[in-house]
Amino acid sequence: MHQLIDAYDWIEHQDVVLTFAVIQDSTTEDVVYVYGGDPARSQLMTTIEAEDAALDDPGFFYIQVFEHQEHIIALENNGWSGTVPEIARRASAGDSTFFSVHWNVNGLFRVTAAEGGKVTASFDPMRVDADDPGDLVPRWAADGPFEIGKLRAASLAVAERRTGVAFDQAWTVAKLPTYRIPDPDVLLEGVESARTP
Repeated sequence: MHQLIDAYDWIEHQDVVLTFAVIQDSTTEDVVYVYGGDPARSQLMTTIEAEDAALDDPGFFYIQVFEHQEHIIALENNGWSGTVPEIARRASAGDSTFFSVHWNVNGLFRVTAAEGGKVTASFDPMRVDADDPGDLVPRWAADGPFEIGKLRAASLAVAERRTGVAFDQAWTVAKLPTYRIPDPDVLLEGVESARTP
């Protein structure tokens, strides 16, 4: 695992806050719809362009969703929809799986996973042993290892280990299909326990 974390050391030096989600046994259209977007309305943007578009469009995020191998990738630069348990439940409905890692500008981290419409992980990787109320920490989380100063790299390494998908550095600069989505609190307004695993 340490070698895998070392391979992602480059992310520690990037000026990017991110939610990276991997969805298996789904379609781009279904994933965009779950996040609240219109699958018929996409535009090609880089992660920086997507973040800038959101800054000019209060109340909305811009998410990049695309096929990679046999998976669907969802990237949110400065967004957090992929950390919300209800999004994970919906994206993993049926026989699908969902796995996301997130970090933000305030130094907060989150790992979220779901299978068959049921959340199987929702926790702060810096507090695996803290027994925080509302967190769902699976057994595999203890194998992180999540180390201060390497949390971004460790998050991507864990995502690769759990999904088989390696995060490609080129995704941070490539123009990818991008969709306008609402703030998840607006999308899920009135949905009971949307943020509860």
